[in-house]
Amino acid sequence: MSDEFLTRFRRMVDELETHPHLEVIDFHFYRPAKPEQIAEASGSMGGRLPDGLEAFYREMNGFTLEWEITLEELRQGDDSDKGLIDILPLEEVLKDWQGSIWQPDDERFKAVRPFDFFVPEACSALLYREGSGFAPTVHYHYLGELLLDTGYGFRAYIDRLLASRGAWYWIETLCRETHGSPPAQAFFRRMPRLFPGFDPSLFQPGA
Repeated sequence: MSDEFLTRFRRMVDELETHPHLEVIDFHFYRPAKPEQIAEASGSMGGRLPDGLEAFYREMNGFTLEWEITLEELRQGDDSDKGLIDILPLEEVLKDWQGSIWQPDDERFKAVRPFDFFVPEACSALLYREGSGFAPTVHYHYLGELLLDTGYGFRAYIDRLLASRGAWYWIETLCRETHGSPPAQAFFRRMPRLFPGFDPSLFQPGA
């Protein structure tokens, strides 16, 4: 079985666990999705999943991670000191999110399918619309308020997720509307201090 994604996620966790200025609070790799689960999910979406999504779930049907900065000079004393990833199982991603993401009297966000629900109020998401299928890029959704295009397809998004290590609200660096936000600024300030090989050029709004 291919390990295009699993090996890279394990390498990230290993790096974080041995980092002198971070504490890994929790992580969990979920067992791969069964072929019948993937076939059923794909069928419910018209038979076409975004490029890379099926390969990801054939390796792990979800992943969670939480870490925290311990270096006092970089800490802000709040949740922004954390890194958080919560990739949902495939069956959760592709379900109908009526009642939580969208309401019958407000269908603005009906297309949203949360992928990484890193905090209760925000997530990275796929978009699926009946008739046209999946949008080609991953979006950033702040519940009830924002839906912003990162400009990156699934595989390119995963590349950046791994490079970010799930740092607090890192996804805001990928959207034109939020690239200069306080969380994005904190990300660019702290990541080079924590990770000497950090490449800020990865974290620009996509085309």
